[in-house]
Amino acid sequence: MEREFEQLGNKQAFWQQGSRILLAVSGGADSFVLLRLMAKMSLKYDFSIGVAHINHQLRPSSAKEAQNLAQYCKEHAISFYERKWEDVPHAGVEEAARRFRYAFFTELMHDYYFDTLMTAHHADDQLETMLMKMIRDGQLKNAMGIKARQAFAGGKLIRPLLPYSKEEIYDYAKKEALPYFEDESNYYLDVQRNRIRQQITPLLKAENPQILAHFQQLSQQLIWAEEIIEDKMAAWVSANVTQIEQSLSFKVSAFLTLPIRERYFTLQYLAQKLKRSCEVTITEENLQRILALLKSDKAQWQLDIAATWQVLKMYDELTIGKKPTANKAQTFHFKLGDSGFLSENEWLAIVSVDENVNLPEKVKLWSEISQPLALNFPNEVIIRKRVDGDRIQLKESLRKKVSRILIDKKIPNDRREKTWVVTDTNNQVLAVLPIAFSYLSIAVETDKIHYRLLYKYQ
Repeated sequence: MEREFEQLGNKQAFWQQGSRILLAVSGGADSFVLLRLMAKMSLKYDFSIGVAHINHQLRPSSAKEAQNLAQYCKEHAISFYERKWEDVPHAGVEEAARRFRYAFFTELMHDYYFDTLMTAHHADDQLETMLMKMIRDGQLKNAMGIKARQAFAGGKLIRPLLPYSKEEIYDYAKKEALPYFEDESNYYLDVQRNRIRQQITPLLKAENPQILAHFQQLSQQLIWAEEIIEDKMAAWVSANVTQIEQSLSFKVSAFLTLPIRERYFTLQYLAQKLKRSCEVTITEENLQRILALLKSDKAQWQLDIAATWQVLKMYDELTIGKKPTANKAQTFHFKLGDSGFLSENEWLAIVSVDENVNLPEKVKLWSEISQPLALNFPNEVIIRKRVDGDRIQLKESLRKKVSRILIDKKIPNDRREKTWVVTDTNNQVLAVLPIAFSYLSIAVETDKIHYRLLYKYQ
């Protein structure tokens, strides 16, 4: 095994002269074998190694095992770094432990200038991991299992023992008389990985001794397939998706030109993008619901995907982002000559046509509506958010619901909620900003115009 490991390391550039390589060592047979092999290679190829150990404090023997490993490293002049896991959660222990370990490894990589992290995952770990992932979620991205090499903490993470079976590793440990220890918790059948390891893996190996090689082969094929998919999806996203802060949006019409298989993987790619950048998870169930809703004829819909996140379709635009913060409804009273902000993005004035309006600097380049007002326009108006039942008199013989006007104008739902209406003190609607004005508020050609309503918005 040692000679084969050396040849593999040289061929795949596990090390080079001057490398600083951090080894994740639990103290079990696999990590002790990695430590012994890399110690021998470091002397032969002139690079340095260090050992990182997590004392999970989950077993009475943990402290003694950490002491023994520290003593071994001291005797062999190997740098040793230990971290105790103090805050053990009541649930999700396995995942929490993994996060804690890799946070510690990242810290060591940065603080002590290691360029490579190595872990002792082997072929049996690969088989167990792929089976667990398929049992848990059936996702292609997860089914590929453990990668042999990937970027990590500004350097790289390598798993050099993946080609070797557990039997080969134990044989080498015995031959070298390594002082490894067994974790008795590996035999507790209340843990899924242990059930797979003790009850399923032996049956698969008995069925076909090549099962480990076959799963390694399958893992590599899945990794390549995922890379092809990601490249294709990344190209579409780059050309079609707009990202503004913590939201992604694209044209539904462009998305629906994709074959259904590419629609799925595009949404999955976007979900992974959001998970990495914003730590929001879009479940498989929600991915399927989004696909189904996009195939429907509904012009607008909204789907909550997390506590503060939503998918929003508004006609031909689909946006994945944070839910807008609900604004407290406000009511403004304006008299002729008044001006002021309705919101951060809206400013209103009712001013004399002869008056040189002193516009705030920030609103000067905003869009505007300037509406001449009828002579009988009231001296005081109320500006409020629209409510159900609001109607506006568009012509002497045409009275229409404000909600119907918004639908006819294809105003998106989120903008409908922000629409302001201008009423007199008797609650008669004079305008829907910036969409429509009542004929009662519009000056006729024969009027001598005294005032205008100026609405600036962006």
